[in-house]
Amino acid sequence: MYLNQEQQVNKETIEKIADIVGIDPKWALAVSMTESSLGLHRISPTGAKGLFQMTSIAMKDLLLEMENDNMVGTLCGIAFLWLLYKRHHSVEDATLKYCDPNDRHFYWKRVEKFMEEFG
Repeated sequence: MYLNQEQQVNKETIEKIADIVGIDPKWALAVSMTESSLGLHRISPTGAKGLFQMTSIAMKDLLLEMENDNMVGTLCGIAFLWLLYKRHHSVEDATLKYCDPNDRHFYWKRVEKFMEEFG
């Protein structure tokens, strides 16, 4: 099967992330191919979006599951940090957008201290 450049990048990303979280990369790829033909920017007539055609209902389900499953909470938290970093281009700026605005006066210094401790 021939994949265009966007599909190839998405395929590699899906394989890498599936492998990290411990699910079969072939399964993740097959679902994504079925849902969007590996199209990152696909939007269905019903409003489902992205590679996996996620809906607001699916996102709400993830939020509910975060209470019961540490893996889901960890994945969602890391994904949100990644999103903030992508938007703000620095760890410090992303961190300051992550925390409560009332905590910005101390939050970054605390995060920075822990980063140093973790080496």
